[in-house]
Amino acid sequence: MDEDYAKHAKDEIARWESEGPGFIAQVGDVVLWPAQKAAEILVPESVQEAVAKAIETFLASLDFAARVLIDAEEVRARVSSLREVAGDDLKSADQAAKHYWNWHVGYAATEGAVTGAFGLVGLAADIPALFTIELRLIQQIGICYGFGVYKENEQEYVLHILRTGSTGDLKAKLEFLIGLKEIEQILLKVAWKKMNEAFARKEMSRIAALAALRQFAKSLGIQVTKRKALQMIPVVGALVGASFNGTFTNDIGRAAYMSYRRRWIAESGVGDTPVS
Repeated sequence: MDEDYAKHAKDEIARWESEGPGFIAQVGDVVLWPAQKAAEILVPESVQEAVAKAIETFLASLDFAARVLIDAEEVRARVSSLREVAGDDLKSADQAAKHYWNWHVGYAATEGAVTGAFGLVGLAADIPALFTIELRLIQQIGICYGFGVYKENEQEYVLHILRTGSTGDLKAKLEFLIGLKEIEQILLKVAWKKMNEAFARKEMSRIAALAALRQFAKSLGIQVTKRKALQMIPVVGALVGASFNGTFTNDIGRAAYMSYRRRWIAESGVGDTPVS
């Protein structure tokens, strides 16, 4: 274990946790705000509701989606191959995670450009495709660090990463981080003390109740729909779709990367004392 590298990783994680929306996102909001507000007025409420329902339905099927969207063995093989070169578990996991992160950003931007070119009609296809990309990205990064994605407990963790990465508000991000770390503590106790699954599920249910899936899907649906409202304008739809999807996926990828790194370091006991 490269202790210096692990320390650098922990510093990066700490900086990310205290960061607000990125500069590009802030500038984009200011520049596009007038046109975006005008477009929002033209987006029917039924469209926002449909988007929220589509997100809710998709997120409710995380377990099934995890089994059909990814090849876990391919991810593990990549990490193993990188480990032979890097000679360090954390470095190899980081390198593999960055590969999937970067690849999905490009893929999401391309998908957004294609569907955005069709205006509001393309939004119906864009939303399921976008969240399929986000889910696949989070799960592949999780596997890079040795965490399974098929267990019930892990699905709630995936949802919390999505919550944390999708918010553009620092206060909300900090609140989601608290929930994310609570889950990490439970899963860490499971790893160290071999707690039974029944207790873990009970604890996970308690946290899940604090941020119900339906409420999250609704708020996220509204956020996504408003940010994508400009896609209904043919001239700029492709550009808006590409830029939003790329930025959104980059934020989700960073949240997954930092969160799973933090978990890996905690469970490896690098510079920390195991949870009692």
